[in-house]
Amino acid sequence: MRFLRSFRLELEALSPVHVGTGEAYPAYAYVPDFARKAVHLLDPAALLLALPEARRRQYLEKVAQGPKAAQEVLRYLLEEDQLPWEAVLHTLPASKAFLEALRSATEEALLEYRPLPRSPLGAYLPGSSVKGALRTAWLFHVLVREGKVAVFDRKEGVWRLRAWRERDGGTHVYPSRNPSLYENQAFEGAVLGYAREGKGRRMSLDLYRDPFRAVRLSDSGPVETFLNRLGVFHPHKDTSRMVLLAETFRVGTRFALALRYHEGLGVSMPVPPEALVRALRDYYGKVAEWEEGFAEEHGLKRALEVYRALRERLQDPEAFPLRVGFGSGRLALRLALLLPEDHPEAQEPKTRKTAGAQNPVDGYPLGWMVGRLEPL
Repeated sequence: MRFLRSFRLELEALSPVHVGTGEAYPAYAYVPDFARKAVHLLDPAALLLALPEARRRQYLEKVAQGPKAAQEVLRYLLEEDQLPWEAVLHTLPASKAFLEALRSATEEALLEYRPLPRSPLGAYLPGSSVKGALRTAWLFHVLVREGKVAVFDRKEGVWRLRAWRERDGGTHVYPSRNPSLYENQAFEGAVLGYAREGKGRRMSLDLYRDPFRAVRLSDSGPVETFLNRLGVFHPHKDTSRMVLLAETFRVGTRFALALRYHEGLGVSMPVPPEALVRALRDYYGKVAEWEEGFAEEHGLKRALEVYRALRERLQDPEAFPLRVGFGSGRLALRLALLLPEDHPEAQEPKTRKTAGAQNPVDGYPLGWMVGRLEPL
């Protein structure tokens, strides 16, 4: 008999969060308002219709010259109070670092910014992004808590699970040296029990038995956002010129998503929400611990603020950490904690994405949240 359990998943951002859409907002479709510390997002078609003929021709000429010239004419229209406000879709607040990056930008790529997913009601956190983070923690849980090791059989081209042995040390995954997309997908199928050995040294995936079919997540409701400057920190190189502009959820933003768990759906294994919370505390707690050590070593003060706040919040036994979106890093995305130390994918990346500062050393890490799961 199927049994549906419903929960309210509450999340709070402890650092800026950006979830990519694969799109970029072009320089000719927004104008920074330095006086208001904001950016006005424009509908270019509505702008063309609203401008007088002479201004329309000037705008199109500038757009043809490039994004820097397009920005110049839009800023002029704004300063001269000639910007047609009916062409403004909405206005977003922007950080000082974001606005200074626009002021000093010399290249097209430095004038584009990456938006968040958005509905007609506003920006939202996609349930699919959160579900991916849950899935990563559950993979860790299945291997470590159940004492298993995943080994890629190069001869047969399949993954096999066996019991963990003391001589394995801390290793729970033995992949090939350069795993392919197929190998990565087959790894998940093998660990979660929905892969079958097929013909031709391949594994077939029975997606109807994927245990996360039983875990359904809604998107969040619309929330306010902030335009931010993202940077890259490297402990031994000057990366101050590596700039990304993006729309982010602010620190302190709260999200509410509906989580439904379908027991007895016929999938390969149960994913009880209570066990999922323990898996999240275990896995992302270890990721945060590893990253906090890196931050202490290199004096990343803002990052240390986030990790200390996370540790304080996790004093609540029902709270759990989560890493979502852009900048999550190899530890959060590739189960690097479980790989052999000499494997290239296990090497801790030296770079860190940060947000909100012109100097990447002073920025916040991306994507950290704390959550609670409340039964309904």
